[in-house]
Amino acid sequence: MYTGKKVLVTGGTGMIGSHLVEQLLERGAKVRSIVHQRKIPDEIKNKGVEFLEGDLGDSEFSDRAVKGMDFVFHLAAFTGGLGRTSIHPASTLTPNLIMDGNVLESARKENIDRFLYASCTCVYPNMEKDLTEDDAWTGNPPAVHASYSWSKRMGEMQSIAYHKEYGMKVAIVRPSNSYGPRDSLDPQTAHALGALIIKALQKMNPFVIWGDGKPVREYIYAGDAAEGMLAVMEKYCVGDPINLASGEYLSIEELARKIISLCNYKPEIAFDKTKPSGQLRRVLLNNKSENKIGFKARTSMEEGLAKTLKWYQTNTQSG
Repeated sequence: MYTGKKVLVTGGTGMIGSHLVEQLLERGAKVRSIVHQRKIPDEIKNKGVEFLEGDLGDSEFSDRAVKGMDFVFHLAAFTGGLGRTSIHPASTLTPNLIMDGNVLESARKENIDRFLYASCTCVYPNMEKDLTEDDAWTGNPPAVHASYSWSKRMGEMQSIAYHKEYGMKVAIVRPSNSYGPRDSLDPQTAHALGALIIKALQKMNPFVIWGDGKPVREYIYAGDAAEGMLAVMEKYCVGDPINLASGEYLSIEELARKIISLCNYKPEIAFDKTKPSGQLRRVLLNNKSENKIGFKARTSMEEGLAKTLKWYQTNTQSG
């Protein structure tokens, strides 16, 4: 399906995006990626990718980015974990709404064949049950990251609206908490797992965990999430959100202890309960993606953590 196709990946220099770019190249696609605030990872440099530098919040640049493309994978987002989204709600919500609207409208005007919108698990309300896709709108998302959650909810709604009104072939994915090589090296913008690794490599003592460490999260390796996106784009472009889940989950404290053990030191563990803990439990059911697209994550937590830790050790002075 992808051989010879012209494919735009927004957010292609990010963690999942760069893995997606790699996999598209392996399938023979001609890839264009956007460069905004992240450096181009070495793994996708000099591989024939066309890089455009600019801000998708500018509608003219968005039109230029989408021009001539067959498919668009829209992964770009203003994000950064609880630390950023709770302190900067306006500069999280508004730029995401503008960017998502721009890219969708550019894709419509260009009459692209297929469009994928990367949503996230943050759209779900705080529930103790394992989550099916239908649970997303049964309540409000947690207030602590409401700005980012609502931007993703609205992005989903925009994508579904374009599918319904204009007949665009639209795929929508909700990956579990993603991790892997090529995450941010800044603990303020890295995903939760990456931020914990950075602290461990710096031999932080006491090792401070935000909140009480009890929230449970499911994790999916970035390469697996990218594979799932390729499968959804190919088999389920019907304007209907679909989870990409691994089935592996543990509490924040359990994850921190596992990472500390891998880094071979024994700090005191402290909990900063002045900081938000986040949702109590966020575990997705993968039944729909298994049935609709045959997706099942292949990378175990043990294998994925080892690869991620090795990347951080190589790319930080602390390693």
